[in-house]
Amino acid sequence: MSTNKPNITNLEGFKALFETLYPPICIFANKYLNDMDTSKDIVQEVFIKIWQKQPVFLNHNTTKAYFYTTVKNHCLNYLKSKHYKTIDNNAPIDLVMQQSEDYFFTQIVTAETYAQLYKAINTLPKKSAKVITLSLNNYTTSEIAEELNITPSTVRTQKSLAYQKLKGLLAPLKYLLSFL
Repeated sequence: MSTNKPNITNLEGFKALFETLYPPICIFANKYLNDMDTSKDIVQEVFIKIWQKQPVFLNHNTTKAYFYTTVKNHCLNYLKSKHYKTIDNNAPIDLVMQQSEDYFFTQIVTAETYAQLYKAINTLPKKSAKVITLSLNNYTTSEIAEELNITPSTVRTQKSLAYQKLKGLLAPLKYLLSFL
C-alpha cells in the first residue's frame, strides 16, 4: 500500500495527477460509453468537480479508486439520461451488467493495462513506437510500411525489436493478467 499522500491542493500536484490518471480513466469511461469524445468530456468534468471540492486523499490508491468510482457513476448517469436515450436509440446497453462490481473491476484492470502498455511503448525509439502503435490499430505490415515510408522488412525488424523490449518492460503485467 502506498503511503505517499497525493497533494492535489496545489495546481502542480493536481496537474501531475491529471497527467497520470487521465489517459487510463478515459479508456475506462469509454468501456462504458463506447464514445471516446463523450468519455473525455465526462472525465474532464469529473476532474473539474474534484478540483473544486478539494477532497483529502490518504494515498495514491484511494485517489485512483475515488476517480474511477466517480467516473463510473457519471458514465452510468449519462447512460440513464434522457439525452443519451434520444441520441443513441440503436445501441442497446446492459445497465445491470455495467453496474456490477465485476464489470467495474474488469474495466479498471483493462484501463490500467492499456496505460502500462502505452507507457512502455512511449519508452521505445520513436519509429519503433509508431510501428507498434499502428500494429495495435490493426494496420498490416504493408500498410505500416506505406504509412511510414519504409520497407516491409524494416517494419518486421522494428516490430521484432520492439516486442523484445516490451516483453521485458511488461513482464510484471503477465502475473496480473494470469488472474483474469
